[in-house]
Amino acid sequence: THSQDPKANPYRTFSASVNFATSSYDRNNLNSFYPGSQGFADANQNTKGSSISITQRFPNNPFSISATMNVNQRSKDSTISLTLPDITITMSRIFPFKRKNAVGKERWYEKISMSYNGYLRNSIDTKEDKLFKSSLVKDWRNAMQHQIPVSATFSLFKYLNISPSFNYTERWYTRKIEQSYDPNAVGNVKRDTINGFSRVYDYRMGIQVNTKLYGMYKPWKKLFGDRIDAIRHVMTPSVSVNYAPDFGASHYGYYKTYQYTDENGEVRTVEYSPFAGQSFSPPGKGKSESFTFALDNNVEMKVKTANDSIKKVSLIDQLSASLTYNAAAEIRPWSDLSMNLRLKLTKSYTFSMNTSFATYGYKFDENGNVVDNDRTEWSYGRFGRFKGYSGSFSYTLNNDTWKKWFGPKDDKDSKDKNKGNDNEALDQYDDENTEKEDEDKSGLRKTEAAAVDTDGYMAFKMPWSLSLSYSYSISEDRSKEINKKSMRYPYAVSHSLNVSGNIKLGSRWNINCSSGYDFNTKEMSMTTVNISRDLHCFNMSCGLVFGPFTSYNFSIRAASNLLTDALKWDQRSNTGSSVTWY
Repeated sequence: THSQDPKANPYRTFSASVNFATSSYDRNNLNSFYPGSQGFADANQNTKGSSISITQRFPNNPFSISATMNVNQRSKDSTISLTLPDITITMSRIFPFKRKNAVGKERWYEKISMSYNGYLRNSIDTKEDKLFKSSLVKDWRNAMQHQIPVSATFSLFKYLNISPSFNYTERWYTRKIEQSYDPNAVGNVKRDTINGFSRVYDYRMGIQVNTKLYGMYKPWKKLFGDRIDAIRHVMTPSVSVNYAPDFGASHYGYYKTYQYTDENGEVRTVEYSPFAGQSFSPPGKGKSESFTFALDNNVEMKVKTANDSIKKVSLIDQLSASLTYNAAAEIRPWSDLSMNLRLKLTKSYTFSMNTSFATYGYKFDENGNVVDNDRTEWSYGRFGRFKGYSGSFSYTLNNDTWKKWFGPKDDKDSKDKNKGNDNEALDQYDDENTEKEDEDKSGLRKTEAAAVDTDGYMAFKMPWSLSLSYSYSISEDRSKEINKKSMRYPYAVSHSLNVSGNIKLGSRWNINCSSGYDFNTKEMSMTTVNISRDLHCFNMSCGLVFGPFTSYNFSIRAASNLLTDALKWDQRSNTGSSVTWY
């Protein structure tokens, strides 16, 4: 494992993680057949992966190049998957028509920007003994893809923002596979590989128009007094239009068909793409002409404080809704109505809710099964079918919040007076600066005097935190019968409570624990406890798991990143009974 120091070269990064062994090595290693031996873990490791990557950036240049080599092995059948190379060429966004020496106002064409992403991939899936005997043209899969997004933003009539965009994608293939029906072939399909250069492209274009509408409301002073200065409502409507032709049409040649007669004498037609299974997928089928309507709302209030200053209070941070209409769709062109609500309940906590309402309801087919209806819910005089919602609440308690709630109220002068002492005491337990405090330039541990309080006693510091998270979800229960009158499924509610905590006993001991409770199953979730101790040059850790899969692990590892995998001692609970041998 190697990782280059970022300070070595600001324009180049190099990293490698190599874990390679031939399948014959694992089979011939006798230690791997005896449980409890050091090689036992290697024998159970059916797959191995290696990766080497390098990235080169150029000063004062928008281009950057990165290359990666990936190797995945499966010891069970000596299969190897190799990607060499996987090259990415990136050009950051530029404004090609911007003048170097601009005079006067900015021209409209100077706002046009573009970027580029290029991918070159060469890969193969084969056996280890056939890797170096394979043909680069016949056996390796190699292809290249180019992506060029172009966009701009203009102002129209001072109030409308117009953002057109154009995305072009082109793929270069070195082969294609033609298919035909053959009753003597595998799967009754004959596949002919044709080597040669093939160019496949697709594009899509769109335009978005949006604006902002402001509304101010002065509350009635007789009811609210002078404390509320004003309430502002910001509404942002937008309309987006996107178009993409049907690249599955016959004149593009990206999709082909062949016919055969089944056992009942009926003629069947099978559609396929000669470029399927390549490193880059061919363009999708179907024409797209979509219109997206979105509305975003924000409500804020200005409140006068005790010292006559103005403070902004967020009433509704975001309330948005969006709906899409696909003019090219033959059935069900409307999408579901998506809605989002975000409230800033406190300075450190934000409540978010995302939900959707189905535009089309349910109906019974000729066999009595429930299927999607082609009629909208609006045609029945209903708003839409509520599909469900999921969310979570979380809050974290620590020393600061506990002291704020139940601790003594110190005046400002005492806080400023003791600010320096508190910082010195807290530095002893700061994780980020532990190494800097513990070691001087000679690499030896530093000894420091213990921090004391104002009375001369040793200052007691035990940083801790406790996080509570409550998750819940509401969804349709499709396992129950549908209400034939309202054509609605009953809703099922699932919720759970998760608890995690951290406590530091001194500057070297650290304890983490987590658990939870599922209210639906009325069972405790997996409980874990991790205890770690900093031994200066070594790190000691112990992990305990309680629940359906009770286990433990204990390890002592070198603190140095270079030696942590080489200089170690691990002890784990026996899990050999769950190993499946091939």
